[in-house]
Amino acid sequence: MEAAKGINPEITTDVTEEVKEATAEVVEKAPFLASWEKIGPIVLFYALYTMAAALLLAVHLVVL
Repeated sequence: MEAAKGINPEITTDVTEEVKEATAEVVEKAPFLASWEKIGPIVLFYALYTMAAALLLAVHLVVL
């Protein structure tokens, strides 16, 4: 805490507590945000979409 005060002496205890609370909220939600069950289908969709777009582009370039 002393090092932080040396960098920016205007940091107050109130601000420090707000940052701690916000960090705690993010840490609480982190397992949900990083859950593969939640993001897996999204990643799969975009991977398939990207492959399909690349295939269409390749076919288009071959036809030209």
